[in-house]
Amino acid sequence: MIIADTNVVSELFRAPADERVLAWLDANPTVGTTAITVGEVWAGIEQLPEGRRKTGFVEVAEDVFHEFFGDITEYGAEAARLYGRITAECRVLGRPISQGDAHIAAICLAEDAVLATRNVKVFTDLGLEIVNPWEW
Repeated sequence: MIIADTNVVSELFRAPADERVLAWLDANPTVGTTAITVGEVWAGIEQLPEGRRKTGFVEVAEDVFHEFFGDITEYGAEAARLYGRITAECRVLGRPISQGDAHIAAICLAEDAVLATRNVKVFTDLGLEIVNPWEW
């Protein structure tokens, strides 16, 4: 299983999206994402003022989550336990990690999933297998 980080999903909101990411997604049609990423995307959209731009992003989000990332992995008890370990380890190492990134990493570990992200450095040494679609 491959799980797309928020930056991979967000790339599809760009006009035009990076061709490398599109090619990677075409080659990996079963890529999913997490409920955390869905929340991050919708939070960004909901902060926009009402208008055509926001309406356009809502339409894109509905299409993106339906067409590209139909498999949305939920946050469960095992991921919550792993989140605690990840945040504690990062704190001890003096390596900051956002709550969202720690949650996404924990879901990937709990599901034994590969993480697709551009932010390789953030997730290095957490025990994850990582792929960077921008370098594919």
